[in-house]
Amino acid sequence: MNIAFLSLTPVVGIFGTAAWTWTHGFHLWMPILLVVMYALVGFSICAGYHRFFSHKTYEASPIVQALFAFFGAMAAENSILWWSSSHRVHHKHVDKDWDPYNIKRGFWWAHMFWIFTKNTQFDDTFSNSPDLLKNPIVMWQNKWHKVILIVAGFGIPTLIGAAFGNPIAGLLWGGFLRIVVIHHTTFFVNSLAHTLGKPLFNAEVSARDNWLVAMLTLGEGYHSFHHRFPTDFRNGIRWYQWDPSKWLIRAFKSVGLASDLRTAPLPQIEQARMQAALKTVKTQIESTPGSMGDEIRRRAHVAMEHLETALKLWRQHVEEKAEGVSKSWRETRRRSRQHVQQSRRQWKWVVRTLRRVPEAA
Repeated sequence: MNIAFLSLTPVVGIFGTAAWTWTHGFHLWMPILLVVMYALVGFSICAGYHRFFSHKTYEASPIVQALFAFFGAMAAENSILWWSSSHRVHHKHVDKDWDPYNIKRGFWWAHMFWIFTKNTQFDDTFSNSPDLLKNPIVMWQNKWHKVILIVAGFGIPTLIGAAFGNPIAGLLWGGFLRIVVIHHTTFFVNSLAHTLGKPLFNAEVSARDNWLVAMLTLGEGYHSFHHRFPTDFRNGIRWYQWDPSKWLIRAFKSVGLASDLRTAPLPQIEQARMQAALKTVKTQIESTPGSMGDEIRRRAHVAMEHLETALKLWRQHVEEKAEGVSKSWRETRRRSRQHVQQSRRQWKWVVRTLRRVPEAA
């Protein structure tokens, strides 16, 4: 069934849509329908299935959960319960045999071929998802997700097309073509995000950060950060990094539909970034001779010491904030951030100097 569906939908969605549009005419409402349906379904997967249900990076109101459940079912990527349980297995066993979409088995395996094979290791008791088993919205969607896909996922775009006098075009653009786009942009997170880019936050696993993949996946392309800090509601931590899913979550919070947006402490983020970078240049640092090598090693050590101090201060500020010591925790947080900045300055010097070492040698 999976092989047939994933093989036929691109044929109907791409070639069928192109042929019908060529013979019956193109109208602006067609791509608009595609984009709107893609956004509703895509955000339900990224901000819903992934960041809320799988990782609980924030708290969402029942209204938001119901919307994610309804539109997420239209992605034809199974139920919240199945999707989230599989994704938790992926994070626990990333790049190992138990990883359902292990990139070590090849790009196309991670992209979609894993869906073509029956997973005999899958835990159909969902023992890793007791929280989801207790969620009535999740369990309702688990029962009805196929009905929602067929009736709403194909019915809504057909009705919209009928309103414009062309129900077949609505079905093709908002139904089949939209499913193809949703499928492969989601699959890119399993394949491209483990292939293209740099392991900026965790050099131990295959996950990569890549802005282009983020553009293709509603912000899921900053994957090295995500695998290092899966409980952070963001993927792109810089304000300018393309991550519309985090902006949507913040928008929900601004109107009272989301709360408790979880973020990783700044010193931990910087420590992870530096540890990943050190792993790639460790040999060069150790092999640099003379006084220059001594200074590089000293500065790298000082950078790590500043981060350790920043982490201690950050933990202290959290405790002071919980105790309600308003002035004290703000000052402690400020000092923690100062040590992060000092660490960055030391590390930037190390990086700039290492770039000149081969030329000097």
